[in-house]
Amino acid sequence: MKITAVKVYVTGRKPAANAPEAVAGAGGSAVAKKGSWLSETVIANPMSMYPEYFDRRSSWTGMGGRTIVALETDEGLVGIGETASGMATSPIIKQHLSRFLVGQSPFQVERLWDVMFKVTLPYGRKGAPIMAISAVDLALWDLIAKARREPLYRTLGGPVKEKVPAYCTGNEFEKTKDRGFLGQKLAMPYGPSSGYEGMRKNVELVARAREALGPEKEVMLDCYMAWNVDYTVRMAELVAPYRVKWIEESLPPDDYEGYGIINRKVNSSAIATGEHEYTRYGFQQLLDARAADILQPDVCWCGGITEARKISAMASAKHIPVIPHAGGLQPWALHLIFADPNMPMAEFAYINGADLPNQDPVLAGVPAPKDGWFELPQGVGAGIEFRPDADDHLIELEG
Repeated sequence: MKITAVKVYVTGRKPAANAPEAVAGAGGSAVAKKGSWLSETVIANPMSMYPEYFDRRSSWTGMGGRTIVALETDEGLVGIGETASGMATSPIIKQHLSRFLVGQSPFQVERLWDVMFKVTLPYGRKGAPIMAISAVDLALWDLIAKARREPLYRTLGGPVKEKVPAYCTGNEFEKTKDRGFLGQKLAMPYGPSSGYEGMRKNVELVARAREALGPEKEVMLDCYMAWNVDYTVRMAELVAPYRVKWIEESLPPDDYEGYGIINRKVNSSAIATGEHEYTRYGFQQLLDARAADILQPDVCWCGGITEARKISAMASAKHIPVIPHAGGLQPWALHLIFADPNMPMAEFAYINGADLPNQDPVLAGVPAPKDGWFELPQGVGAGIEFRPDADDHLIELEG
């Protein structure tokens, strides 16, 4: 089997389409509509220090949309992959990576990853180029499993668990507390620029969540690169009475030394990070600094399944669990979680609010948890396919 074409799409509304635009959701897996709480509510972030960008992340994020890759073959099979930052990642795939894919066997996935990584070294190593490689890599794995006529988790070695527990991200814990999730990850609204008043409001949110969830469920904090070492240590002390399981991504991703400091100083909660880290080389720096108790690569960003498996193996040698960012929102990641003994749970979120189910207008077959648990995914490959009207939401890159 050979790859005959590399189709690259960016999500967006076509002039003739009446359907709502399919914009990027969590971790590149797309279920969000414009107006999602992820982009339109107060969430601490690296730009919170500037008043004009404080209220919502949509005021400063860019290069949005989803990049969808479809690898076509001479046997009629099509592998599907995805990443985020469509305006940045899609040209890399179409104008550069595609020429190293056409005519090649998808079964040479390790070779193809190595080639893509090395040809992008002059402008890559992290960020958009690795995200682009991730989308291609996911499509390759989907294609391999389809060729073998089996679910992707079986191609990856078979399931090591029958069910996977899910936790829910978002601050609507009053609505989600009885849906069976093992816990709730809160989006912290405030960072250092909001002073002690912001700290107090953060603590109040954690206290309300603990009261609503009761003593058994877990509470986690997502800080989205917005805090610093001192603020993280002080916040950890303030929320210690509420049994916070982990504090996530409180520092900018390149502050490996800072993560090592907070991981040594904070004893009441685990330190988690890795959402915005790339490849085994970046995660090796986190491991060398003993910077986290939990690693959280995003399979759609970090280099795909090929690289995520290496990252997890490296972490497992140090008994550090891997909990992929947005793992329950990305079909490829969920298959990997089922096949990897070092991945104990999956993240889920109601992207458009807890009153609405997640609806992907482009891809059919995206799993959802039942009573707080994911069951083994159905179907061959990653279990997804394009919806009949997906073309209404996709703009193909030419040339």
